[in-house]
Amino acid sequence: MGNPLTRRRALWLTGGLLAAPAAGYGIWEATRPDQAKAKGAAGPAEEHPVVGTGLAGGAADLSFVHVIAHPDDNLYFMNPDLDQAVASGAPCVTVCLTDGESDGRNILHAERREVPADRPAYTRARINGLAASYAVMATGEELSPWDVELVSYLPGLQAELHTLRAAPHVQLVFPALVEARAVSLPRAESLRGLWLGQTDRLATLPPARSKLAPGATYTREQVTATLAAVLDHYRPTVVRTLDPNPEHAPEKPGRPGGAVYLDHQDHTYSAYFAQAAAARHFAAGKGRAASVESYLGYVNAGLPHNLDAPAVARKTHLLDVYGWTDDRDCGDPAGCGDRKVGGGALRNGWAQSTRYRAPGSGEWLVLGADGVLHAFALLNGAAVWWRGGTGAAGSWRGPEKIEGDGLEGQLQVVKQASGQLRLFGVRTVLEYEAGKHRREIVTCEQEDSGSGFGEWTSLGAPDGDDPVKSMEAGYPTALALADGTVQVFARNWGGSVSVRTLDDDWQALPLPPDAGPAVQDGLGVVVDGAGLSHVFAPGRTVVHWASTEPGGLLRPAGPTGLPTPGGPVSARVAEGALVVEFREPKSAKVLTARRTGQAWKVVGETAGPGGFGRVSAVEGAVAVRDGQGHVGVLSGTGGWVHGGPLMAGTPAVRRDAKGVAVVVAVGCDGKLYSAGVGGGWAPAG
Repeated sequence: MGNPLTRRRALWLTGGLLAAPAAGYGIWEATRPDQAKAKGAAGPAEEHPVVGTGLAGGAADLSFVHVIAHPDDNLYFMNPDLDQAVASGAPCVTVCLTDGESDGRNILHAERREVPADRPAYTRARINGLAASYAVMATGEELSPWDVELVSYLPGLQAELHTLRAAPHVQLVFPALVEARAVSLPRAESLRGLWLGQTDRLATLPPARSKLAPGATYTREQVTATLAAVLDHYRPTVVRTLDPNPEHAPEKPGRPGGAVYLDHQDHTYSAYFAQAAAARHFAAGKGRAASVESYLGYVNAGLPHNLDAPAVARKTHLLDVYGWTDDRDCGDPAGCGDRKVGGGALRNGWAQSTRYRAPGSGEWLVLGADGVLHAFALLNGAAVWWRGGTGAAGSWRGPEKIEGDGLEGQLQVVKQASGQLRLFGVRTVLEYEAGKHRREIVTCEQEDSGSGFGEWTSLGAPDGDDPVKSMEAGYPTALALADGTVQVFARNWGGSVSVRTLDDDWQALPLPPDAGPAVQDGLGVVVDGAGLSHVFAPGRTVVHWASTEPGGLLRPAGPTGLPTPGGPVSARVAEGALVVEFREPKSAKVLTARRTGQAWKVVGETAGPGGFGRVSAVEGAVAVRDGQGHVGVLSGTGGWVHGGPLMAGTPAVRRDAKGVAVVVAVGCDGKLYSAGVGGGWAPAG
């Protein structure tokens, strides 16, 4: 993150690697006076330990690459996922594109004493704080030593590579580009300016005592190529970025400079560069099956806090380590952490939540007309398909790639009245001009033979041809009606929901007064026993729209009176009644609400499974992401059963042709895992 002064102002607005070391040098190794154990030995257990995942197939099947803009971004926005990746023992690499040098003053936000600006020193202090936090995640010891060397990913350009000696699977990469030094104010000398062509080259600022040569600059192509080279070298199975699609702030009279977004510009444009690099990496065919996950940033401050107390405590502890709250002596005169964060990890409202830009779809598993289960996911920017599953791993076939690239976020599948399956997703068209860079909702249909899928076709975006507004389009969810009509729903730029059929244009639904200023993405849709369509969205309450006749116009269905959801809302019909499930803020508990007549009531509350995100449910079985990044399953009257892979995205649960509930998840290794409720997990194939 950037300068806290400008960050706070943003909140006010809301209401083959060339990897032979070019030079090697030991970091000014931090040793405590009482340190007597051998170098690299782990310290005592940390107060909030993360248990190793014990992944099937071993950590050799995994690799994580995180692309961030500033040294604390993934501590605020990607944890607990980052923590779990470190604990897995798999290669875990973070590329921090900019220094985050801010004003160069390593002092608390509220302090008024005059401190000379020293941007190289402040950058080094932030790096030291990040290194200490990673060391705690990996070893429990903030002063566990690191080795630092210079590496070259492109001829003529170098970056600092930091490797944790006691856990060498943990690495940090610092190209040392300058930051924008403002949340939203346009500045040519920035990632934004470089992406848009407002500057041909972006300068670097070597941290204090770095052996990086002063005066180096990067072109737009070199930033993309550097990130692509990192991906080619580490061949990640999970790529993580910041939010490429931030929401705009409510307009205020007299605001200069156009739209302001509820995130830091460096976050957004670092994500664009990461998307461009990932697309190049995937197109070259050099990688393994990889998921891409993007995380919301500053907007979390204005949303319900969705993490439970243990998760918040862990995030806060790691941010306190980063913020140098313990005044430890790391041996570096530049400083051992970021005083602008120290002791105030919770003040901005970011640490209490973690959210993906794609809120997750539980509708990626379906019982086909052939009587078997079909599962779909995004790997390497394309849809893949597993079929023939009955819960036993050996019965699944796939994955088979469905032609078409550039897809991102998540998929949904529906079974149409004809029995054919239809997929829905989002495609991003990456361009360097704001007027051409856009997103569109796309769909493809299963062929009559059932042997494959046709081409992806565009359904446009909820706000028509406006490319800027399309960047905020929500992820589609769809309903297949009995007469063959397919309705598609997505959040729009104005903060409501829009609907279309395959043949008609988008229409915005009116936002009910009880929704608040906007609903969030994470829609739930269902057709009831009378053939009426229902749409639910998370707002100040669970917001409900419904049709009064099959296929008819949807209107606000009246206040539900339900509690504020902590995330996406899932909908289903059980025993003829409408049922919704969602997480409770701050506890991550799953709440179940049922409508009797026209009145809604919470009828179920689980123990907290930890984690965050969408709930997937059928009658008698619930599946969620749990607090360790695995799958939590609740069935019958028992408690949560935790298992499965360290996963990407959201689990799904459906009943097979025999009525047996089957839970599936895509692992961080790119494999499909499945289990019958109460049974063991196994990878497909």
